[in-house]
Amino acid sequence: MDLAHHIYGLLLGGELHLAPIGDNPQRVLDLGTGTGIWAMDFADQYPSAEVIGTDLSPIQPKWTPPNCTFEVDDFEQDWVYRKRFDYIHARELGGCIADDGKLFSRAFEHLAPGGYLEMQAVYPRFLSDDDTDKLAKDAQYWMTNICEGAAKFGKPLDSVPQWLDKMQAAGFVEVKQEIRKIPFGSWPKDPTLKEIGRHSIIQEKQLIDSYTPGIFSRVLGWDQTEIQVLIARVKNDLNNPAIHLYVPTHFIWGKKPEE
Repeated sequence: MDLAHHIYGLLLGGELHLAPIGDNPQRVLDLGTGTGIWAMDFADQYPSAEVIGTDLSPIQPKWTPPNCTFEVDDFEQDWVYRKRFDYIHARELGGCIADDGKLFSRAFEHLAPGGYLEMQAVYPRFLSDDDTDKLAKDAQYWMTNICEGAAKFGKPLDSVPQWLDKMQAAGFVEVKQEIRKIPFGSWPKDPTLKEIGRHSIIQEKQLIDSYTPGIFSRVLGWDQTEIQVLIARVKNDLNNPAIHLYVPTHFIWGKKPEE
């Protein structure tokens, strides 16, 4: 997760967010905080803010900035916060949300007027700008099946393109979206994208090792030998210098109207 945070930092030019939250946010909520690194960095950058990070797993460090706390919580259950937030942030929640429309409505309800929700997530599609994605047959096959398995499990990985419309339906205004590329490998000529690619290929291989066995065996019914063969072939595609894959990464933010 900290590697992903570094990749996002490079992608955002060192920024933590794109929503125009101003210089003095007071109450901030980070959903699915993971190791808590984003929440702690945000707390350091905005001393005015009281930052709360929530996650199902209590894996965050005990030593944190004084204005940052962590709670074990399931954001898909009822929210019990008494005070509203100025900014709600969520990164990489694809595969974690059963009902994204309900999540956006909850966030809207718990934002102060003028507050922002920002979602940051990869759209799980291997693309290229030179048609070399067509050469990555095993990687494409894996991606299709991992998304199919997650959908059968009830928490789709690839609902990101619907989020802008669903945020608007939940009541958000001034909803905006930026899409940036995360490449895999050191093939990009742009030095920043090249550095991102060096890190992201490591992270993608870790993700493949972590997610594939469970989804492919329990949901799709594969045996472990088949799974390991596919994993090796997918990594071969990622390692192939003639294949220039990237995934589109969506940054979507919207504002709760002023009263």
